[in-house]
Amino acid sequence: MIDKHPVHSHISIAAGFSGHGFKFASAVGEILSQLAVSGETGHDISIFKLDRPSLKNSVQ
Repeated sequence: MIDKHPVHSHISIAAGFSGHGFKFASAVGEILSQLAVSGETGHDISIFKLDRPSLKNSVQ
């Protein structure tokens, strides 16, 4: 997951990087810094958002 907190927009969240996820640390760091500074990023993070459909369907 990579997103801003749904209630507290000044908080950025990145989680779930097990296994080989460490390889993406520099890209995730860049995305998080952009979210912290400007509130948005130039990267398409839609598949990592907290409100993505796959997460909504799995929570019951």
